[in-house]
Amino acid sequence: MLVVALLGLAALCAVQVGPQHVNTVDRALAVTPPMGWSSYNSYGRHATAADLEQQATALVTSGMKAAGYTYVNLDGGWDLPTRDAFGRLQPDPRKFPDGIAPVARYVHSLGLKFGIYTGLGTANCAHTGAGSWGHYRQDVRTFASWGVDFVKVDWCAVPRRRFPGMTDAQIAARLYSQFGSALRAAGRPMAYSLSTNHPSLAPWSWAPRVGNMWRTSGDMHDTFAFMRSHFLANVGRYASAGPGTWNDPDMLEVGNGGMTRAEDRANVSLWAEMAAPLIAGNDLTTMSAATRKILANRQVIAVDQDPLGRQGRVVARRAGHWVLSKPLANGACAVVLFNATDRRALIATSTTRVGLQPGGTYLVSNLWTHRATQTSGRFGARVAPHAAVMFRVGGRTPDHFIGLGAAAGS
Repeated sequence: MLVVALLGLAALCAVQVGPQHVNTVDRALAVTPPMGWSSYNSYGRHATAADLEQQATALVTSGMKAAGYTYVNLDGGWDLPTRDAFGRLQPDPRKFPDGIAPVARYVHSLGLKFGIYTGLGTANCAHTGAGSWGHYRQDVRTFASWGVDFVKVDWCAVPRRRFPGMTDAQIAARLYSQFGSALRAAGRPMAYSLSTNHPSLAPWSWAPRVGNMWRTSGDMHDTFAFMRSHFLANVGRYASAGPGTWNDPDMLEVGNGGMTRAEDRANVSLWAEMAAPLIAGNDLTTMSAATRKILANRQVIAVDQDPLGRQGRVVARRAGHWVLSKPLANGACAVVLFNATDRRALIATSTTRVGLQPGGTYLVSNLWTHRATQTSGRFGARVAPHAAVMFRVGGRTPDHFIGLGAAAGS
């Protein structure tokens, strides 16, 4: 009896203090950075079934779907704080009177994919809905039955006291890995987004073995200062990213009204250069033509979605003036000149500095103005305050580039 008891104790300890994480990532679910729309920026915790269906329709009619945006993601606030008698999550009947599955079916009928939100702990971050703690396998089976294609899992209300002697990063690695194992066993492919929104979790050190994308900073807000800080938190993490696994500096704020048009273009330029997920959050039903033009720029999107899957790196930085270069699959590179200061500035670089072979003549194509020039050495632009100029630097002019002169941002 003593031997049996000791064996039982050993098994219990193995569950409690075993490996911090196992490899659970399915890279095929995000070979390129996910693109789509999320409810949080426009609706907070108040999105309804009607809201989701209207935004899904607008994603199609606006041309965003054709440009590559495929996910319609329902963020937090959709469920009640208590579970039903069988332990299942309960959609708020005021917002989703027919449940979640009909919304997912409508999204799928448009040729789009449907995403949902939950938390690792006992509640969502606002404590208005139940978390998945103690129900990981049950919840992902529920999501699969509803037709979910993408799951965002937040780091909220985690009972840390149950993990004595472990750091937040170790706890997060273990729990996100457990949730990932549940996803892999659910019987339906679901992309896995880790909302690791605190730097102490250091997700870039372990998340590439666990999920498809992970947050590298806190929550994004609609100001240039926040956009710049998220860029700074993300830009140095390039070694962790690659096909199937991506650094996530959080959702785009383009079109939400808090930034200028130049800042909105910089938001998309920097995120595309960093191979970040492009998740819009503006109201697509009232989107202006200018906002649509920024979000649906196919040349910029092509940089983000380049199959080589490399995150751009900083090749020069001085006094708030940045040069980033991202190698592309066809041998060209994408270059961003970013002016984080409050004054217009001339920012210049060279073909060798951005990683191209010396001695050649290269075409420098501005991805926002669609104008091009040639260089065998240096190139640059006068960049407006808080703006970014984005170039494709390679050997041949695509048919859609016209004119001469790499115009500066405005």
